Amino acid sequence: MKRFISFLVLIMPLFLDAQNTMYFMDRLPQNISFNPAFVPNVKFYLGLPGIGGVSANAYNSGFNYNELEEFLDNIDRPGYSPDEFIKSIGDYNTFTSEINASIFALGFKLKEKGYLSFGLSMNSLLSVKADSKIAYLLSDFDDLSLNDFPLTVDGIDFLTNNYFALNFAYSRKLNEHLTIGISPTINFGLIGIKANKLSYIVDIENSQSEDREYNQTVSGEVLLGLPVEINPDAINGNEFDLDQGFLPDNWEDDLGISDLMRDKSLTLNIGATYSLQKWMFSASILNIGSSSFKTNSYQLNGADEKILVKEVDKMKFGIPTKIYIGVSRQFTPKWNYGLVLNNTYYNWGSRASGTISLNGYVGKMLSTSVSYTAGYKFNNIGLGLRMRFLPGADLFFVTDNLLQSFNYRQAYRLSAAFGINVSVGVKPQVAL
Repeated sequence: MKRFISFLVLIMPLFLDAQNTMYFMDRLPQNISFNPAFVPNVKFYLGLPGIGGVSANAYNSGFNYNELEEFLDNIDRPGYSPDEFIKSIGDYNTFTSEINASIFALGFKLKEKGYLSFGLSMNSLLSVKADSKIAYLLSDFDDLSLNDFPLTVDGIDFLTNNYFALNFAYSRKLNEHLTIGISPTINFGLIGIKANKLSYIVDIENSQSEDREYNQTVSGEVLLGLPVEINPDAINGNEFDLDQGFLPDNWEDDLGISDLMRDKSLTLNIGATYSLQKWMFSASILNIGSSSFKTNSYQLNGADEKILVKEVDKMKFGIPTKIYIGVSRQFTPKWNYGLVLNNTYYNWGSRASGTISLNGYVGKMLSTSVSYTAGYKFNNIGLGLRMRFLPGADLFFVTDNLLQSFNYRQAYRLSAAFGINVSVGVKPQVAL
């Protein structure tokens, strides 16, 4: 079971936000998510539920699935040193993932200088930083030597934030060079969990017995935001029993639309572009603010082999702030090359990347982007394709990690975005 869970943690989120390859692709309204000052090259676009676009990216710093599987297969083999694998990870392992599923999107041109768009999406993010010994928690404890206990994993920073987002984006051309954009977003919190500097301890209750029994304790504070009240059967006085689960049985039966829209918050994206002859410069800051829970918010404290719980009035869960800086040059009517730099700020630190790309058209029906991304790891060859397969309908697929997509078991990072846009009114100066 633990191996199956570890597989899900490393692989499942990956196949569903290409970060950088999409940045300069033409005819993709999804570019607005990188910079609200970007103006789609169509007069009108529509993204429909289910097919309007799904995107995801994930990264694990210390090991890929093949390395983890080798560790788990050999951990109890005589002569194998699991500590060597732990040392190869470094002091800490970090895992991050983001998933965005578009529910509805709509955008249209306002006269000559403005563009207005709306979007509703489901978002999920996960960020984990922990002592590299966290890999031991994915193993079967019976395979570990008695000398490995007590097993202590310190410094666990954990954040997951799941929410609906209703965004509005408006861009306006101030003059022939400068365009500015703003995108306020209303976030509706669903589930949020945040922890800083947790300690997870596993010890053997009776080391003399052939059948081991393990005592697992958590030390530290966890903040929890839920769509419904916490499981009352798991609370005895002010003590919480993890074995009972956070949510009550059949909790979804009592969940209504009003419950999903109860915990509201506001974040803001701002951006600008500046065109000069064949050059375009762009910059944006995304996710200014955070999401919050005003109801069903709880504080859990682990100490002395107990977990104490209390309800609090309000708590905030961060959404990683992102900064994008880009520059591109149009060297033929149909082709440009570009550079984009990105820095994402998590609760435990930041992670930077940079992408160079070649972007343009192949014939009348296809536009493409080929890219290389440095950061994370250094084998990130990206590809983006947008194909008009029906009148007014564009199918797109974008990834920053083309090679790893075919060999995902050895990948540290994967990303992808795909969907269908209905768009009309392409600007005449762009040849199709």
